[in-house]
Amino acid sequence: MLIKYLFQSVILVTVGVVLANILVETKIPSKLSPLVKPLCKASNLPETCILSLFTTLLSATAGKSTLAEFHRRGEITDREAIITVVMGTFPIVLGESLFRVQAPAALVILGPVVGGIYITLNLFAAFIQTLWALTYSKIVLPPRTICIKKNNPEKLILHKKIIKKSLKRSYPTLKKIIPLLIITIFSIGFLLDHGLMNQISILFDPVLRLLGIPGECAAALAGQFIHYSIGYAVLGSLLTEGIITEKEAILTLLIGSMIIITLIYIKFSVPMYVSLFGRLGIKMTAINYTSSMTAKIITIGLVVWLM
Repeated sequence: MLIKYLFQSVILVTVGVVLANILVETKIPSKLSPLVKPLCKASNLPETCILSLFTTLLSATAGKSTLAEFHRRGEITDREAIITVVMGTFPIVLGESLFRVQAPAALVILGPVVGGIYITLNLFAAFIQTLWALTYSKIVLPPRTICIKKNNPEKLILHKKIIKKSLKRSYPTLKKIIPLLIITIFSIGFLLDHGLMNQISILFDPVLRLLGIPGECAAALAGQFIHYSIGYAVLGSLLTEGIITEKEAILTLLIGSMIIITLIYIKFSVPMYVSLFGRLGIKMTAINYTSSMTAKIITIGLVVWLM
């Protein structure tokens, strides 16, 4: 699992950094599409930030790598980078729902009602993160004037010269990022294998007790650590046998997602952000994690109140 993730990360980081340099060389950011222009005006973010958001829809790692390269070039500020990362939550979750098997698996294993509600709530939690990042950005960033230039078809063609130049510009960045990424991922993996996982579980135990979730649901939470489909299967079985209610199943899924998010941040996001953004990556991780947990707590509160 760790080796597979590391391999994928190296490839996607490379793609993201090279993509950023290709965008710069071809001057694509100056030729904003009708979809990018209103987002720039609505958020007061530069076009390079918006372009990285579109990239996260297909790959979160590639999108963040693209953003990091623009940040390294000095084209975006620390604040703009952090806002963009938080704002990218909804595109990432939407992309995972559309292009990965997790959403269909939830619908099939948990049933259309519980599965559909859970998917919708995940998208809702992600949306409110994007919404408050957008609102904050609109308030604190100065208004941005967007000038759309007439397209020059020749500048949009990827000549070999442009690709070679982009690869050459990407090499120094990748030479610094990739070794740091590998070292950090293996270091965090070692800590998780030596007790850190237990501390994460203990952290969320009071939440389970507070919401009065049956002890049988603990098996589903444990299963989610192995693979989300195992957690789904356990809850699906408990629902079928009438041991738990739909509300209890949804709450268990949401709490399980909080635990999994915590694990992902510790195991994957911290190494990724630190390797891409340096010291800023630590602040970025803390803000984004706090945003995710707050959104989940709000979502859980709505489930407790409305169901």
